[in-house]
Amino acid sequence: MCQILPARVVGIDGENAHIELHGGLRATASCVLHSDLAIGDHVLVDRGIVLKKVDPQEAEAIVAIYAEIGELMKEADA
Repeated sequence: MCQILPARVVGIDGENAHIELHGGLRATASCVLHSDLAIGDHVLVDRGIVLKKVDPQEAEAIVAIYAEIGELMKEADA
């Protein structure tokens, strides 16, 4: 299963965006598909590639959905 993760752009270096994922984890993702990114943009990332810019509210909603799925999975295992 792959997850499309919401992140915030914290830096840009050529064709790479330095991103911060929920929880503070930082990573680098290719922004070759989106040359118009700016620091502070919220994006969706899959397999190290920025797929799409999103509104901050959409990014927060996705994080909330993943958290809810995690809780449901814990309950199912209990």
